[in-house]
Amino acid sequence: MTSRGTRLAGPIVEVLSQWSGVDSAAILQSGSDQYDPYYFLSLDVYCNGDIPDPATRQAALEGHSAFESSHVTRKDRFFVGETPIRIEYKETARFDDLVHAAQAGEPRFRDAGTYPFYRLTGAEVLYNRSDWISNVREALSDLPDGFWKSLRESQQARAEHTYADLSAAAYRSDELFFVVSAGRYIRSLAGLLFTINRRFQPSYRLLTDELFNLSVLPGSFPARLETFIRQDGAVTMQQRRELAELMITSVLSL
Repeated sequence: MTSRGTRLAGPIVEVLSQWSGVDSAAILQSGSDQYDPYYFLSLDVYCNGDIPDPATRQAALEGHSAFESSHVTRKDRFFVGETPIRIEYKETARFDDLVHAAQAGEPRFRDAGTYPFYRLTGAEVLYNRSDWISNVREALSDLPDGFWKSLRESQQARAEHTYADLSAAAYRSDELFFVVSAGRYIRSLAGLLFTINRRFQPSYRLLTDELFNLSVLPGSFPARLETFIRQDGAVTMQQRRELAELMITSVLSL
């Protein structure tokens, strides 16, 4: 996190900390700086009680522009100057339930994956009212083998399924379904690799950096993936299918 990001978030967190239902607030920065198209500041606000309604939140966060709020997902978006800010309000009880499920090795993460845990453990904590976030982080630092085994089994099945779709599309020369399947295949294969490395999965915006830096990775995987995603027409659909087969075979052998 840059000092600029922390400085911009400071007054916002000061407002949030005044609400009794807020237990803690943590910040993640996407992108390197304000000139990066990926750049925004994201605040995860963990709540153990009620928070003000959107209109009250907007009034409390006065002075910011283009305020938008989602009633469905409890998210606020606005700008501080030219910097996009995103706030998501999350229930601590839900994370307590997820952590207990992970500790029990329950197969509850086959769809959502571990990205919520990545955010919870990787964000910079700017405010906490209790020890809740530190206790949860401690629990997530030592998950049992059963959790990773169950997660690997479900993600391996998903990777095999998405490869089968991609392969069928290639044989049918169905370009649209191939593109759709290729995206799902890359997501599932990446998730499987993070699980093999016992790492929580990051945002897809960070895949380029974090995927290739995993300690356990087939030696040929980076080169094959870079060829697979080329968009210059130099690689045919059948060649990409062959690359996909080589990649999944090498990953499953880990």
